[in-house]
Amino acid sequence: MSGLAFPQLKLKPDFTTRKELDMDLKDLTPINDTVNVPIVHPTTFDPLLNDDKSEMSITVYAPHAKEYKKAVFDQTNRRLKQAQGKRKVDVTAEDLEESTLELLAKATKGWNITYNKEQPKFSVDKAKEIYSEVFWIRDQIEEAVSTSLDFTKA
Repeated sequence: MSGLAFPQLKLKPDFTTRKELDMDLKDLTPINDTVNVPIVHPTTFDPLLNDDKSEMSITVYAPHAKEYKKAVFDQTNRRLKQAQGKRKVDVTAEDLEESTLELLAKATKGWNITYNKEQPKFSVDKAKEIYSEVFWIRDQIEEAVSTSLDFTKA
């Protein structure tokens, strides 16, 4: 394209005027260990509201958080221990689904949701139940975590 439409323009990169960036790697590290996920209707994308008109939300630990890493390490160590045992380890699709639910439940810090006409207190078991039954919430959580840009200093 250089000079075709405007032959007087000769476009060449000028490396001598390259702007130097003052950057500290620490500025590119996460500042929050959690991600707040507003829960929206799976087809209309309207915010879902509790009876008190507050927006439903779930707070999860980000993958770099120590709580998230502990859940991953516990799960991995359990599998490694099984694999090192004398018996054969068979992993089924159901096992993988259970592991996914368990990790997501353990990576959840808390919530403000309505489920079965009540606002349940958070527990790992309750989270597994809800994430299993209301399966589309998992996609919203995973999407929010993967696209979270609120992780570096301004």
